[in-house]
Amino acid sequence: MQNIDELNPLFRQLVSLASGVMPEHVILADQGRSTELFGLELYATYNPIPIRAYGQTRHVREVVAAVEPTEPTLGDDWTDFSESACTAMEFMLSVNFFNAGASNAAMKLQNANFRAPISEYLFLNQIAWRYASAPRYLSAQWQAGIQPRYQTDIQLFVEHAVPYNVLRAAGVDILTHE
Repeated sequence: MQNIDELNPLFRQLVSLASGVMPEHVILADQGRSTELFGLELYATYNPIPIRAYGQTRHVREVVAAVEPTEPTLGDDWTDFSESACTAMEFMLSVNFFNAGASNAAMKLQNANFRAPISEYLFLNQIAWRYASAPRYLSAQWQAGIQPRYQTDIQLFVEHAVPYNVLRAAGVDILTHE
């Protein structure tokens, strides 16, 4: 993963699988979208928040076409490297559930990683599940109990790669005199 947007479809499907909320009712938070579309049906929002990088950096290098112009007298057989520094990035996936069934959906996230379909999904998408926080009941704080609302944070690890170009040094002739 090089860009957080690459993770949105994966996280959306993960929230749907783990909580039982229909995939079309799981949306990225803070997008300015109207929630009137869902009415009184159960829906969820998620917000991926990068926390920190962990572990030893793994470097992946590949040969690419020359990035910088070369001196024509040195020949045209020049290439450069594209290198990626890869680390494990911790994410907090903050998930909110709204409307009837919100408490049950939040409860399903607890130890969801031990259920076969979710553990298989995590494995296939190279996501490590650390834990899910205790569900927080937010209805009393925000809407005086009008709309059930629960929040849970899931701690995940995903490999994060930062690519950069490495330019090869140009050769020079050294003349020596005896």
